Amino acid sequence: MSTDEFIRIGDAARLLAFHLGQRFGSNGHAHLGTAREKLLNAAKEGEFPIIAGTESWSVTASFPLPAECVHGLHTGNIDWDDSIFDASSDTPVAATAAIQQLHSGPAVLWVPFAGVTVSFGIDAQTVGRWNRR
Repeated sequence: MSTDEFIRIGDAARLLAFHLGQRFGSNGHAHLGTAREKLLNAAKEGEFPIIAGTESWSVTASFPLPAECVHGLHTGNIDWDDSIFDASSDTPVAATAAIQQLHSGPAVLWVPFAGVTVSFGIDAQTVGRWNRR
């Protein structure tokens, strides 16, 4: 795992919603549900990894989710405001070490910023407008 710039999954969904709003000349909030689905689907298809980590980005305190965890994510089991997935209530009995770590408590979900922007064709100007909003 490199030290590329990472963004919380909830912020990535808001950026994508803003991008969709810009493309369709509408309010980005109207596209938030679609953005969340598109983001998870792209991660499931391997376009970029989802990383579980702590409140602030740290390579040493983070790990890429294995495919079975990514495929287990859906828009309803993520707190999109805080980018938190909390699976601590039901750890699989025969889970791999990574899944056990994910299920040991709430984890903040991160995605690579460049991976998201490239996957969805979000240009630097759109990112700039989103940052200034």
